[in-house]
Amino acid sequence: MDRLKFDFLKSLKLKKQVVKGFTMAEVLITIGVIGLVAAMTLPGLINKINLREYISLLKSDYSILSQAHLALVAEYGTFEASIIDCTDSKTKHNCLRDTFAKKIKSVRTCDEPYHKDDVKSSCFAEFDKIRLLNNSIATEDYLNWNGATMMLPNGSAVLFYLDDASCKYNFDGYFNYNRCGWITIDVNGNKNPNKFGIDIYVFYVMANAVKPLAYEYLHESLQNGDCTPESSGYSCSSIYILK
Repeated sequence: MDRLKFDFLKSLKLKKQVVKGFTMAEVLITIGVIGLVAAMTLPGLINKINLREYISLLKSDYSILSQAHLALVAEYGTFEASIIDCTDSKTKHNCLRDTFAKKIKSVRTCDEPYHKDDVKSSCFAEFDKIRLLNNSIATEDYLNWNGATMMLPNGSAVLFYLDDASCKYNFDGYFNYNRCGWITIDVNGNKNPNKFGIDIYVFYVMANAVKPLAYEYLHESLQNGDCTPESSGYSCSSIYILK
């Protein structure tokens, strides 16, 4: 009987043994490691999430502009006929913008092609603050001071440039294919990061459609074109829309 009592009391004692917790030093080290990992991974994760959002806006803008182009062709018979009067060198870019604006609801046209603090009616970010995908300062390619701008209903800023109202513009080099002009869009307005291939993209206005820059070239060769971290980012619109 005593033996059974002893064993029972021993088992109770074992159950009541205290389990030691972490020391303060161990807790601080763990928190430090977690913070370090978060600091290393969160920026990349946030950038990926933002890029997904920008690509979604890119596709939405592409749809809006493509539908407007189709509506103009349906009304005039050809796209060239819709811009036949856009020949004055001083007003042709505004004419192209206003022609598209007729087929897009709730747009706001702007007086200036770029944004300045003292110009409240402007749309686009200041050109000298826009960068290429490789982080170098953007050139005048697809950013022209003479272009005309407007805001789409979703807040995207759009810059229009008309090369040729007959839609036969071309020069030696890639990505042209007898275009009418080009459109540069900033999918989040003039907010940062203002970088080609991230929140800024380029479309070509063709006689038969609005197309992302380098669409045919990338479709045929299945290359990344200039949408790599070391490049300009101009053809990223094709890469993301083709995905």
